[in-house]
Amino acid sequence: MGNVYRHDSQQLHELLDKASASTGATILIPDLQRPYVWTPNQVTLLIDSLIRGWPFGTLLLWKVNHQELQGIPFRRFWTIVDRRTGEQNGAQVSQMNPPAEYRMVLDGQQRVQSLLLALGGDDWGFVLEDRDWTEEIKERRPRGRQAKYKHWSKASLCFDLQAFVDEYGRKGNSLLAIDFRNVLIWAITDPQDGQSSYPKPDNYEDPLLKAFASPNQERLIRFSRLWKAAQPNPALKEAHFREILKTLLEKQGVTHQMVENLLLPLGELMTTLRDVKQADVNFLELQPYDPQTWTLDTYNDAIVNIFTRLNTAGRTLTREEITLAWLKVGWETQLTEGKSAGECFTDLSKQLADDGLVLEVDELVSAASFVWSIAYNEGRLLANSDLLKGDVIRPMASALSHRWKPLCDAFTSGARSLTRRGLVYGARGHFYSLYALAVLWAWLYIAETWKTDHVLRELDRDDFEKRCNSSFSKYVDRWIMCSQWAGIWSGASTNTVEAYAKTLTELSKTAQGADEALQVHETWDECFKGFVETLDSAATNYVGTVAASGRERVAIYRNLLWVWDRLDGDRWEKSQIQLRVGKSQATSEVDHVVSYALWNDKLRSGLPKHITDEEQAAALANKLGNCALLEKNFNISKSDKPLKSFLSQIHEVRDNEISIDEWCAALAISQPLLNPDVAGVDDIRDAIDNRDRDMKADLADFIRGLKVRVDVDTPLSTQRQSTPR
Repeated sequence: MGNVYRHDSQQLHELLDKASASTGATILIPDLQRPYVWTPNQVTLLIDSLIRGWPFGTLLLWKVNHQELQGIPFRRFWTIVDRRTGEQNGAQVSQMNPPAEYRMVLDGQQRVQSLLLALGGDDWGFVLEDRDWTEEIKERRPRGRQAKYKHWSKASLCFDLQAFVDEYGRKGNSLLAIDFRNVLIWAITDPQDGQSSYPKPDNYEDPLLKAFASPNQERLIRFSRLWKAAQPNPALKEAHFREILKTLLEKQGVTHQMVENLLLPLGELMTTLRDVKQADVNFLELQPYDPQTWTLDTYNDAIVNIFTRLNTAGRTLTREEITLAWLKVGWETQLTEGKSAGECFTDLSKQLADDGLVLEVDELVSAASFVWSIAYNEGRLLANSDLLKGDVIRPMASALSHRWKPLCDAFTSGARSLTRRGLVYGARGHFYSLYALAVLWAWLYIAETWKTDHVLRELDRDDFEKRCNSSFSKYVDRWIMCSQWAGIWSGASTNTVEAYAKTLTELSKTAQGADEALQVHETWDECFKGFVETLDSAATNYVGTVAASGRERVAIYRNLLWVWDRLDGDRWEKSQIQLRVGKSQATSEVDHVVSYALWNDKLRSGLPKHITDEEQAAALANKLGNCALLEKNFNISKSDKPLKSFLSQIHEVRDNEISIDEWCAALAISQPLLNPDVAGVDDIRDAIDNRDRDMKADLADFIRGLKVRVDVDTPLSTQRQSTPR
């Protein structure tokens, strides 16, 4: 198997010509790349670095044949970057006479695009709102309220001839000592369409100079004209460039005296620009598909992996970004109120955040792709090799745009229900697997599309929705918690996820062929009941064997304790009481009931019966039975005091509003755990073991569906749902 890439180089001016040629640009940008994000100041800084002879960096290019271009979404470089909206807008390089081969810029598009904006020609540049130009150029935010009209300006990079002469003299006639950020400025060069035409107040302060206005027209010249004049001919000397400059500056309208002052230093600059043009730009070039060396699937898989792994700027491109690029190409905006795929997913992300579920757009694309695989791809998940096959992935855009409303309804209703139940997604929440969420959403989507596709009487629709809501409530807690406890998402095996996808695909087909709401709901309910019940054995085993490896690791019990607190009404009520000693803020955390230090002090007088290993005896304090999830402002674990000493200091206990005995009874905390100072090690050990056994029995009943949460329908849970523990 041969290498998929080769090392190569090209002179900078040749590279830029191929990216900007209006009659046949051969260097393009795959729309799998992130948008152009550099600012005008960053562009200026890049030009300053080039003039100083600093390295440009290596590029990563991908050579593709003309006939293979349909296999990947792409665009040409921008001639104008328009930043007046959040979308990537602007004018692109035009295209005529398609060439036989193209190169896609996989890494380095920010640098190449920036050079084109600065050096491409008279009409290249940025369009920004004047408020943004003021912040960019003058490094301050404009004062006052936002104007009624959002004024904007279009600017190109210009060279300040007077500033250059002044800087050259101040720096001892040394070109490389000049900071060209003081010489290169962004200015309006188009007298017709260079600014907004909205009315402006008399005191309006334009952020940019007008290059065409007197006296600026004798002082400012487009930098691209100097770049063009710096011909990449090694035989040209400074004297030749001075002759070229003399004609150029006189056409610009520069005074005779200024021309004389400029010729010496500017001639030196032109030789520098000529050398920059001829500088070699190194790149790695991914080779086009060769059927003699690769199978198409293997080649596509390699290319996608390179997209997602190799990026010299330290940012990886995700599979979801590649998928979203395809969605943008084929999205039917007339079905989504004129919004593009990017706008739709961004809006959905914001809506879910408002509903309490924070997800990145990448995560939503992944979940939507999973739903699509169930509804339209026979449950087969997209593989890397599919991501460059237009015939496989392009139909997803049409399908999702047609079904965008039911998809959004399924996603948002699921998010609101999770939030109402206090289930938080994320590394620090109650669950962290996107697949757990995607399976849940796909299940909801099947019900939502069936309801959308069938004309139901209002009462029948209401009955169907209530039955579905009841099923969701019946299974969601066990699904979210038990799928983690069972460890099915560890490693996110494709086989595991595809097994769920296949089952949901069969459910979707069955639902589509049914007309009776009761029949559809019964089948729909049975599907997820089966999902949950298959988790019983592995989840129960996890609960029965889970053990913190040390005092600092008891946080692994958080979800177990979170559920256990909610399986009994009295326990739930008592566990919600804030335990505050002093005035500091209470926080929710897993803590020991008998402190680790106190337990070890007790062990000095002797180990519990039938235990001869000191390490094993010390570990008893870290069992689930010796832990609690409490909202408090003290730390039992880090102290050597008994729980009773803390509880006795709480205001509500001192005022007899809370009974310590009743509180302890609700949380199954017996006297040896409450006050271990007066208990023997055997009594404490037995109390921990008994509580541990009873807690795990309760959790096993929850896993089997024999015990359910009592908090979700109580006024107390409603009051606290915005900040679940």
